[in-house]
This record gives sequence, C-alpha cells and structure tokens, in this order.
Amino acid sequence: MRKLLNLVAAISLALAMLASHAVVANAASVVGTISGGGTAIMTDGKGLTTFSIHATLFSDGTAQGHIDCVDRVGSAPGYPGNIFGAVTSWSRNADGTISLHVTDGKLVSFPNGLVVPGGLPFTVTIQTYGGAGLGHWTLDVGPVPTSHPICTELLTSGRIVASWD
Repeated sequence: MRKLLNLVAAISLALAMLASHAVVANAASVVGTISGGGTAIMTDGKGLTTFSIHATLFSDGTAQGHIDCVDRVGSAPGYPGNIFGAVTSWSRNADGTISLHVTDGKLVSFPNGLVVPGGLPFTVTIQTYGGAGLGHWTLDVGPVPTSHPICTELLTSGRIVASWD
C-alpha cells in the first residue's frame, strides 16, 4: 500500500509539473534571444570585466535567462565584485536598444566576499551588438526608472549577439 501511495504521489507531482510548464510555455511566444560573453573594459578607465549574458525574450515583455558581470580584482578600484541574477523582463527603448531587467540580483564584493543582501535590481542595456571594439553595454543599478549607471563597457573579446524570431 505504501508503494502505491508513493507512486500516486509521484505521478501527481509529475502531472502538476507538466501542466504548469505547459501554461508557462503557452503564455507568450519567443520573440528573440540575446546571448554573449567575454571580456570588456569600462570606458571610464576604471577596470576590466568578464561577463556572460543569455536571455530568451517573450512577446509579453517577460524574459528568462541569466546575467553575470565580474569586475576583476585589482583592475577596478571601488568596483571589484560580481553582480549577477536572473533576467525576468526586457524592454525596447526609444533609441532601439534592448534592456534586460533583473529584479532580484546579487552582489558579492571583492576581496572580502561581502554579499549584499538579495533583491538588488539592475538593468543591462545593449547599445551595440558585435565583438571586440564593437559590442557595447551598460549596467544600471536600482529599480527602473530611478536606476543609475555604474558602468559602461566596451568588449575587448567575445561577442554579444541578438537572434530575432
């Protein structure tokens, strides 16, 4: 009897997971993806960054993905740390740029490893797609629309690519 109850519970859980996945998958259609990674230099001369971006963009303005931006220790006085989080939404700005929004970001400062408590909202805006010397993005911290830029980055290696469906 115990095995039967465990089996019924497992099947129920699997069906619930499939049903909820189907609802999410059908809620909005994919309109594009933005992905990239590599290294960049802060255009204010403050240091080097290693980054990765991947976001699937949906027609209703939601998104799924992740952003990770690591300012290298010793290269960015006042900046060193790792800011990262799940991309939850996106927007197309008046100038045609795309902004990726993170509502529950995390920040780990270097070298002491201090973790800034969760819930740090930030936005990454892609100004230009491409590779070294072309790819350009900014990171703003704070809730939209009161956020303020903390870094402007120009790629030194890697690439940022947008694919539209």
